[in-house]
Amino acid sequence: MMKEKILEAALEVYLENPHATVHDVAEKAGVSKSTVFYYFGNKKGLEKELLMYAIKRYAPWQCDTLEEAIKTKFEIIAKDRRVPKMFFYLIDGIHQVDPKFIEGLIGRAIEKVSRLLEKEGVCSNRMALFLMALLDGVAMYSVYGYLNPEEYKDLSGMLVELMKKYGEKCEDVYESKSK
Repeated sequence: MMKEKILEAALEVYLENPHATVHDVAEKAGVSKSTVFYYFGNKKGLEKELLMYAIKRYAPWQCDTLEEAIKTKFEIIAKDRRVPKMFFYLIDGIHQVDPKFIEGLIGRAIEKVSRLLEKEGVCSNRMALFLMALLDGVAMYSVYGYLNPEEYKDLSGMLVELMKKYGEKCEDVYESKSK
């Protein structure tokens, strides 16, 4: 309960200022810095757990269909452009000290997106990574005001069709594996 209270406070603080301090988080949560350190060890520990907490809240890959996941990603970005900015900051900072953690995170995301692609008949981790990069690009450009994700939400169906057209067909992949 206390840990979640701190994570919720950290989420609010990091959305406002990705360069927040442990003091800022503790103050927002109404606890001492030592309480934050007790639960998370250090600032990077807090940031890792915050990243996982934010993924559970904001990552669209739990959706049932690829189109729904893409629409959800656009909606999250459109609703609060601070969210992708916070993700970029956390991922970059954690990658600098623990690249294996981020590699594992990206690997799990690729698996989830690949499963959604498989439902569309496309079997390709490459296409999953490409789609994730494309959506992260949309997020980045929206953070800096060059793109309004609301205007692109309706393109989710087109993205699914592109994945189907240019991705490896599952039946081709399964057929070549059985030979």
